[in-house]
Amino acid sequence: MIVMKFGGTSVGDAARLHQVAAIIETQPAPRAAVVSAASGVTNLLLDAARASAVDGDALSAKLTTQIRVRHHDIAAAIASDHERAAAVAALDQLHAALDDALAAVSRAGELSQRNSDRILATGEKAMSVLLAATLRARGTAAVHIWADRVIATDDRHGNARPDRTRTRELAALEMKPHLDAGSTVVMTGFIGCAPDGATTTLGRGGSDYSATLLGAALDADEVQIWTDVPGVLSADPRQVPDARVVPGISYDEAQELAHFGAKVLHPRTIRPAVSLGIPVRILSTFLPGEPGTLVTREAPADSVKAVTALTNLLLLTIDVPELEDLASASAAVFGALHDDRIEVIAASQASSRRRMIYVVDATGHGGCTRVGQRMSAALDAAGVDAEVGCREDVALVAAVGEGVAAAPQTLSQLLAILGRAEIPVLFTNQQHSNVALTVAVAGKDAARAVLALHDAFVRPQPASSRGRRPRRSHMLAESLRVG
Repeated sequence: MIVMKFGGTSVGDAARLHQVAAIIETQPAPRAAVVSAASGVTNLLLDAARASAVDGDALSAKLTTQIRVRHHDIAAAIASDHERAAAVAALDQLHAALDDALAAVSRAGELSQRNSDRILATGEKAMSVLLAATLRARGTAAVHIWADRVIATDDRHGNARPDRTRTRELAALEMKPHLDAGSTVVMTGFIGCAPDGATTTLGRGGSDYSATLLGAALDADEVQIWTDVPGVLSADPRQVPDARVVPGISYDEAQELAHFGAKVLHPRTIRPAVSLGIPVRILSTFLPGEPGTLVTREAPADSVKAVTALTNLLLLTIDVPELEDLASASAAVFGALHDDRIEVIAASQASSRRRMIYVVDATGHGGCTRVGQRMSAALDAAGVDAEVGCREDVALVAAVGEGVAAAPQTLSQLLAILGRAEIPVLFTNQQHSNVALTVAVAGKDAARAVLALHDAFVRPQPASSRGRRPRRSHMLAESLRVG
């Protein structure tokens, strides 16, 4: 059993959709494909929904016309008259439902998360219809199933959490009969179903998450994530021109890379696969002959495999004069960060035990002025006398590789490399899991830090592969600019 996921750039137009169909047909049955909306469509849907909420019906209508044109252009390339007509009829029903949802938003004068989920699901639903019809027109038995009949979630619209037990039951009920009959099942990514039957969305990285949730529900032999880069890279090719594909990484390494800024996977994507030990393979729709990156429970653990950076962070320092106030100060800070939905990327306590350091992602929270005031107020409310410091435009650079943090010389080497590059280090953290070493640097130094560490730690590309590197690097950089 293979579950494949195809992202928005992979299904962006009719030619790419036919390429995806050809890839699916090479995989052994039983097989399922999870699809995103065509690239750009989700943003158009969100813009249309926001416009409807503020009496922008004319703009909303203009945007939905663009969506219709995108979908009908893809449908026009379906070779079978019968399949094309059926797909167009299904699209017309989806677009009519979209109009009704936008009208409801206009009447309400606001965009609720519930209505937003209903509207955003249109892109994935349309693409599942189009891909299934394309496969049938090519002579491959296929059926589309919308994930709001399979992926059970709670009712947290916009960022729903899945119910894996119920999802397993629904997958057996809705999908297994089609798979057993030899059909390829095409399912929508990103969306799910609340207990009351309403459509939900899984938040950022939702389509990849859908694929691994489905893989776990169906006891898949492998989950394949087809994207616009040929695997997990040793660094961002915009920062490191000779970044290369890492052939194999562990689940822990994949989660650390995703956590610290790698864009190929979202951190939670791996979790359903981990529980059952299902391999996840990262592949490129545009270079289908490349082996990609295989993510498994265990992988070679002899070196740093990749260097990545998470930017636009804040570095908070909390200086507490009295030792007995440390626990109260920590509780107050973590509570305020939680209440404001500010993600803590890294945290540590100085050896003096009086200084606590937090590296946080406070994007959209007003920078140091707003966050610093919020922390001061929380500490005051807790009755803690503390001094709050804050620095903006901080980057957290991570060197990731199973076991590297356990090697006593690695941290000293890392600091020496950055010292020679004249890059000041603001903060260091050696992960207890032994998977990553992290340092905080000024945002302006992040790209230089990644390049310096990559040059020092990541082994050179094997000579047999060097002939392909210039072309691949160019394609990687171009795909990142486009995608």
